[in-house]
Amino acid sequence: MTAPTPLSASVPPGTAAPRRWSGLAGLVRRASATLAIAVLVAAGAGVTGVAPAAATTTPSPSPTASDPQVVAAPLAGGVVSPGDSLAISIGLTAGTTALPATQATVSVGTDPLATRSDIDDWLASPAEDRAPTVVGTASLDPAAADERASAIVRVPASDPVLTDRAPGVYPVLTTVTAAGRTLQSASVFVIPTAATTDVAVIVPITAPPTGRGLLSTDDLAGLTAQDGSLTAALTGVQGTDAIIAVDPAILAAIRVLGTTAPATARDWLTRFEALPNDRFALQFGDADPAAQVAAGVVPPLAPTSLAAYIDPTGFAGDDPAPTPTPTGTATPSNSDTDDASGLPTLDELMDVGATTALWWPESVTADVLSALGAGGTLTITATTAIATPTPPARARAGEAGLLVTDADLSAALSRAADAPDALDRSAALAEASALEALPATGGATIVALDRNPDRTAVALRAAIDAAQTFPGARPLALGTVISGEPGEVSISDEALATARVDAVPRLLDGEQRIETFASVIADPTLLTGVERAEILQLLSLGWTGQDAAWAEALDTHAAATQTTLSAVGILPPSPIQLVAADAEIPVGIRNDLPYPVTVTLHAHSDDLRLEVAEDIPVEIGPEQSTRASLPVKARVGSGTVEVDLSLTSPTGVRIGPEQSLEVNVRADWETIGLIVLSVLAAAFLLLGAVRTVRRIRRRPEAEEPETAGPDTTTDADTTEPPKEQS
Repeated sequence: MTAPTPLSASVPPGTAAPRRWSGLAGLVRRASATLAIAVLVAAGAGVTGVAPAAATTTPSPSPTASDPQVVAAPLAGGVVSPGDSLAISIGLTAGTTALPATQATVSVGTDPLATRSDIDDWLASPAEDRAPTVVGTASLDPAAADERASAIVRVPASDPVLTDRAPGVYPVLTTVTAAGRTLQSASVFVIPTAATTDVAVIVPITAPPTGRGLLSTDDLAGLTAQDGSLTAALTGVQGTDAIIAVDPAILAAIRVLGTTAPATARDWLTRFEALPNDRFALQFGDADPAAQVAAGVVPPLAPTSLAAYIDPTGFAGDDPAPTPTPTGTATPSNSDTDDASGLPTLDELMDVGATTALWWPESVTADVLSALGAGGTLTITATTAIATPTPPARARAGEAGLLVTDADLSAALSRAADAPDALDRSAALAEASALEALPATGGATIVALDRNPDRTAVALRAAIDAAQTFPGARPLALGTVISGEPGEVSISDEALATARVDAVPRLLDGEQRIETFASVIADPTLLTGVERAEILQLLSLGWTGQDAAWAEALDTHAAATQTTLSAVGILPPSPIQLVAADAEIPVGIRNDLPYPVTVTLHAHSDDLRLEVAEDIPVEIGPEQSTRASLPVKARVGSGTVEVDLSLTSPTGVRIGPEQSLEVNVRADWETIGLIVLSVLAAAFLLLGAVRTVRRIRRRPEAEEPETAGPDTTTDADTTEPPKEQS
């Protein structure tokens, strides 16, 4: 599968895109866009001057209320440069009841809104007397329930209401009467000055929060698909001057798989590495460094090993996935894999191509900033944490170096980047333009978009462009911001996420137990590295606003930790009948880990009737059980003996719970048995002898056999003797 097509057709995936327009080119672009809108409006309405566009009825993107709602906003980000017209887009969304045709009226103010407070007040609660000049009306077609009727009101550039205006931020009020109610929508437009300002836009690229140490293959396939959120984020920043803040866990999740990673994920990684944008690494998993520091963890945690996640088959071919050499110091300088193995090291897995390291917590206090800045690393913080009026973008609070972002402008542009609906996005962009026209920081302006992994590429690009193509804006590089001379500021403590701070000690306690237990395997980092990665993911800022899901993830992790700790142990033994003086008793030991383990079996008995071997080393294969032979020797006496069994790792750490083996010693049975057997054997021998003798005596006497030889008899011997005469 090829990489998704970027927003600009002239920018092929994986290549550096041209810089976005700025200055005069930006004005030309806005003017062209506005002119195109004007042509469409004129063609549809068939009138000139202040003409409404042909009203259309389109489905509302996300109606959430039963009452009708009206939203109106200037196009082109609300910026009206000399020679530009003012176009107001209007959308009337019906509630649960259909609306008949109606008319919208647009009016503007003559006096500018001088401060940001004035802008906030106007947008929150518009006062009609601040916008007395009616500049146009538009007809809105009937709208069915939960549908939207739209129109555009355009004020030509030649209208005196625009040509006679001085630079500034001016109120716009749109009024609609619907369902017997008067609905109003307040917005603003900006007549820019000729002043120039440097603007840096920081865009976070993060994934949805997870309790796993790394994203799974299925997660990567979905997030980097053509319609995936990571693809949208990459497409949104490609071709802009945005500064990318990326979660290194995303890159590591792809790199550990090598060639076995989904094709879309490998294409995404290639495109990311080819971007020319300045960048820095967020903490692994976008973990909250402020919560860790507040819990006493200084410096914040870093991954120790990702070796357990590496798929060796992804690096077995002739063309393994490339693993870039680290170019900066934004990731820990740990190496958990031997380069000679051909597998990537921890540094290579987490490299984002940054040349500097930054902390970006959600909220800070003076103590947190002091701890984070102790190592010389700068911290990104918002103007809401700065007590000094109009702070510089590059600041210092004591020894802590800061990059100060414009909180209000960042929030407005974040709403624009989050808005899937074009009209809602236009309203947010108009507000952002007004805020940018009244800077809150001295010198440069830094915008930091909120973390949101579900933005569309179009909305994200619109927010970035609005900030950096504002008339007079010049894109500011990260290195330039950092190298600026810092101004001293004071800190106004913000509220930290208490639940996240409280979770840190509990997670570290589980990690400590895993660390001691892991000595049962040859490479303990296979267990400790996974535990550390999961802890950082659970401390992610992405869990903000998802309290129930986060609590469930914490419980799941705690259960998994306990499962790991109980993965090796002695199987409950059954009672043993010992009838011999010497024997070997089998003891079952299980190993549920996917790695071979080495343990020592210890046996102890205080009973003198039984002598047991005390230490027996045992090796068990992965996910197997084995039987260890425990030599025992019975002594004088019989009875029941309790033998205490336990396991320790090669470093002497107790593994699993102890077990008690019950041995019924009956060793004197062996002597009795030998005597009985001897007596029986002698009796059988005697009986056999008696029977043999008696059988011989009853047998008839044997006759003498004739002696064979030569015949030696003579005739005299054979002559009958003479008969006696009578």
